[in-house]
Amino acid sequence: MIDPSGAMMPNVSVTVVQTGTNFTSTTTTNSEGIYRVLSLQPGTYKITYEAQGFNRAVRDNVELRTGDTLAIDVPMRVGNVAETVEVTGSSQLLETETSATGSVVAGTVLYDMPLYQRYVNSTLNIVPGLTTGGFAYGGALGNYNIAGQRATTTGFFEDGVSGNDQLGGTNNVKTLQNSIAEVKVITTVPPAEYGHTAGGVISVVKRSGTNELHGMGSFYGRTRRMQHRLYFDRLRDSQARPGRPDGFPAFFMMPDASLSGPIVIPKVYDGRNKTFFFFGYQRLHEKKVAQVQATTPTLAMKQGDFNFPGVANPNQIFDPATTRLVNGQWQRDPFPGNRIPLARFDPVARKVLEFDPWVAPNQAGTFNALGPVGNLMADEFARVFFNDYNLRLDHQFTSAFKIYGSYTYNGQSGFQRPINIREDRAEFDHQQGNWAPFANANYSMGKTWIVSPSIVNDARVGYYRRENKTEVPSFGGNWAQQLGIPNMDGGVMPAFGSGGRDTPGALYGLTGATPSRLLNETLSF
Repeated sequence: MIDPSGAMMPNVSVTVVQTGTNFTSTTTTNSEGIYRVLSLQPGTYKITYEAQGFNRAVRDNVELRTGDTLAIDVPMRVGNVAETVEVTGSSQLLETETSATGSVVAGTVLYDMPLYQRYVNSTLNIVPGLTTGGFAYGGALGNYNIAGQRATTTGFFEDGVSGNDQLGGTNNVKTLQNSIAEVKVITTVPPAEYGHTAGGVISVVKRSGTNELHGMGSFYGRTRRMQHRLYFDRLRDSQARPGRPDGFPAFFMMPDASLSGPIVIPKVYDGRNKTFFFFGYQRLHEKKVAQVQATTPTLAMKQGDFNFPGVANPNQIFDPATTRLVNGQWQRDPFPGNRIPLARFDPVARKVLEFDPWVAPNQAGTFNALGPVGNLMADEFARVFFNDYNLRLDHQFTSAFKIYGSYTYNGQSGFQRPINIREDRAEFDHQQGNWAPFANANYSMGKTWIVSPSIVNDARVGYYRRENKTEVPSFGGNWAQQLGIPNMDGGVMPAFGSGGRDTPGALYGLTGATPSRLLNETLSF
């Protein structure tokens, strides 16, 4: 602060007011005429300057973005303090108070973008200095590189608290599209407050309430009759097909809503200018179908006949019971007609055949020496469910002491039905068709305490929890005993495989598994 002669002005009272909430911060200039107001939320501010013997100066509509460090210099005029001088000026095009560089994307811009499944991180493709491998589907930070740095060293912060997975370095918190105030990407020279982030910083600030009550809701979706036929599909989802006279129940729905404002309890509490809330919700419910060419065993194969139509020389199958040494060489006799008698099948294999878990062929397909190819026109059916919530509370005790609390929840589950395994025999599928729900919960809270014009205490604490589950249809069925496999844990359906005996580790036998749960907890401050 300077007077008309250009001299530095100490002891000038500075009041900074956020226009939406009337949250107020006060300070005074030091002996060199310098003042600092720290830990402000992004938004629009009104700044008032007062000093004895000078007109009151007011700087209105000052826009503060995420991570900005602004220098607002205002010359004071000699006069009556009761008189007010409105000071106008354009926004700074260059931040001269910091060496950090980057880009800011406003939340209104993010919300207007048609993002598939509302993954807001995918909008980072429009930020200068960011590159991505592939399409970065799902928005995981592991797919992004900032200014050529390693992807796993990118720092992700939500309301100033780290949201990184401490195991892999990427982020696991998905901020709701309707709950973002701003996103700032710092590409070079991040400030010291962003430690452990050599690869750049992505800082997300969530929206908070104001003195006005705001509500919003939207819905985007399509039914199966609105879904066009995919290029390689023969039928639309709504058309009848064998076994499904009404077609498939495919649809895509993405509703969302938010509500914000002051916390007011009639005749009990009036939180205007003091206490605010913001609540956001979004959901995704998708059922999708794609027609794919698949392969399934034929009836003849299940009966031991491995001769294939149109194949003159199928792979010959030899009888291991005839193994013998002839003139120093091991020999075996082929099965007559390339047919294995059912009596020679292993008892476990016969048990599997009794359950008959495979879908029957529904088209001719083709054949080669190894067997059929493309003899099943299958419907690849999948379901996806997202449920996301966000809540933020802000409270101002005094102009020198403010607190906030924030909570984000992401729940996701999905199911992809196996292609060539019968729906009523899902136990026999150990790769697809499993429910694998997971849930993220991110808590943070913080306080800003202006102890004096030169001392500000800003403390934040965060807690992150992720829970992964896998629900396997065969769990608890004691399938090893049902199939006649001795000395094996019967937790889930065994997996079958084969390999060369002459390579260590290449012979895959039968394996069992039990449900597992991975829990990562992070406490940052």
